[in-house]
Amino acid sequence: MSPRPRRGVLSPLESPKISDMDTVSKETRSWVMSRVKSKGSQVELIVIRALKRSSRTRFLTHSRNLPGCPDIAFPKLNLAIFVNGCFWHWHGCARCRMPASNRIYWQAKIARNAKRDKQTARKLNAQGWHYVNIWECDVVRGIARALLKLEALKQNERRR
Repeated sequence: MSPRPRRGVLSPLESPKISDMDTVSKETRSWVMSRVKSKGSQVELIVIRALKRSSRTRFLTHSRNLPGCPDIAFPKLNLAIFVNGCFWHWHGCARCRMPASNRIYWQAKIARNAKRDKQTARKLNAQGWHYVNIWECDVVRGIARALLKLEALKQNERRR
C-alpha cells in the first residue's frame, strides 16, 4: 500500500474536488497573479545577496545566451543556478496545491513547465554546464548547495 500524500500536495494530473474551491473572486485572483514576477523576486534577491557575499566570483543574472535563461550564471565555472518557485515548477512540497478553478489549464501549464525544465537541464549538460536548482521553500539549504558546488568547481579550476 502506498503512503498517503500530505494534505494539499497534489500531482498535476489529479482530478478536481468540489471542496477545493477558490476562496477569492476572479478579479482578485487575476490581480494577484498579475503581480507574480519572473525576475527580481524576493527569493531571487536573497540568493543573489548571499552569493555576492560568499562567492567572490563574478556572475551574470538572466543570461539569455544559455538554455533556460538561468537566474544566475557563473560563466568561468560553467555553473547555472535556477531559483524556482515551488508551485510554478511543481516541486512537490506543501506549496504545490493545484488551483480549483480552471484546473485543466493549470495541469497542462505545470506539465509544460516541468517538461521544459528537464529539456533545459539536458541542454545545459550537453553544453558542459552544471546546474543547481534552489527551491522557494528551502532557500537556505539551496544556497548552501550552490556554494558547495561553486567551491568544488573552483577547486577543479585551480587544478587545471
